[in-house]
Amino acid sequence: MLPTLRKALFETLYRNRYLYRFASTVPFAGQWRTWQRLVLSRIQGQNVLELGCGLGDLLADMLEAGYTCQAVEHSPEMVSAARDTLRKRHVGTSGLIIQGSAQVLPFGDASFDAVVSTFPSEYIFDPDTIAEVARVLRPGGRLIVVLGSQLLPVGALQPILVLLQLLVYGPRKRSASTRGRQHQNIIGEEFVTDVLPDAEFGRLIPLERFNLCRRSERIRSSRWEVYITIGEKLQ
Repeated sequence: MLPTLRKALFETLYRNRYLYRFASTVPFAGQWRTWQRLVLSRIQGQNVLELGCGLGDLLADMLEAGYTCQAVEHSPEMVSAARDTLRKRHVGTSGLIIQGSAQVLPFGDASFDAVVSTFPSEYIFDPDTIAEVARVLRPGGRLIVVLGSQLLPVGALQPILVLLQLLVYGPRKRSASTRGRQHQNIIGEEFVTDVLPDAEFGRLIPLERFNLCRRSERIRSSRWEVYITIGEKLQ
């Protein structure tokens, strides 16, 4: 799909909570929420900022897990939807979600132990965004970005969904070399985490420019792969 058409599609989704819910569920075989929750085991510290909280599901997860959270979301419709999610799940308050820009964060220096973003749009590649992330992170804090995912062509339905993802996102590059393999389990799903020192994904996020140490992870189950980029602020 052409980048301009893909951008227009995403902008439409951000303006309609119901289309967003459909698009983040059905085409991904219901795995989107599993992929979002991969963030939880990677958070260090207590105070967390979410960039682009969407419908607010992960924000509610983090609040339920005991983290002190705030979120910045550009879309007014998503701000409203996320606040509704917090109300329905009886966690947090509507004031935790601020309509704003990732490039101009309304927080003081060294305010957060972690900044998280799942399946972000182009803002995550903007140097202004990463400069702001580095500013609000405390020493030793980390940026955790669930950058992308893909279903594997297994079973009867997933090969069709794989083709759909290929049309929308294009082919994904793979990295063969791995390091630090870990076997884990999340919500009944067995998966393996590989550290990829030469990963292609996430390279356009300018972490090193702002003294964030890069870590690239590929998480793989029998049905999917997820790509996570972490930037840790030096002490």
